[in-house]
Amino acid sequence: MHTTTPPQITRHIRQLVQRVVPGGVATYMVVEPEPDALEKECFPNVEAKIARDGGRMLCGWQLWEWPHVMVEAEFHAIWLSPDGQMVDVTPKLHHETKVLFVSDPRRRYTGATVDNVRLPVRDDQLIRHAIGVSEAITHVLSRGVPTADGHVSVPANEIEPLQQAQQFLGHALLTGLRDHQPCLCGGGRKYKRCHGPELERAFAL
Repeated sequence: MHTTTPPQITRHIRQLVQRVVPGGVATYMVVEPEPDALEKECFPNVEAKIARDGGRMLCGWQLWEWPHVMVEAEFHAIWLSPDGQMVDVTPKLHHETKVLFVSDPRRRYTGATVDNVRLPVRDDQLIRHAIGVSEAITHVLSRGVPTADGHVSVPANEIEPLQQAQQFLGHALLTGLRDHQPCLCGGGRKYKRCHGPELERAFAL
């Protein structure tokens, strides 16, 4: 999925915030990665920062936007300095220099997998299916067995069909395809009459 920091707080972002933290307020903050910090590893990054400089971990949700497709909340942690300054010490995949974050006082990091929360920004079967497949992948991975190299081992017959569907849907959305337009497979039928029903039957979307 191709998401980035929302340039402004839209109606859909506000809806997402209320979904994950009722009464919460999203705030933009700077990204100041630590030299040894790793992408997608916010919790150990913050723990290392606390060990060096004090302060504490603040858990919440980092908010993302895929324009015209969906908005997404990712469980995330930032560093709260001893003087109360909030800083995101985790580098970003696409080198964003600021993030949109809403703190969640109810949340603590326990090591358990927390799925992203996604909301479509338009009524389209393709988007709903992309969200459903992403949620199904997280569910399968949460039942996997951790390996020595830090990955998760899951049965190939469970994860590979979902990953293939995710790749197909992601590519379709990147091309701007809508559910009432000819399916990306080239069969000539609209997506909602072609691969749409097939994916619903296969993955109970």
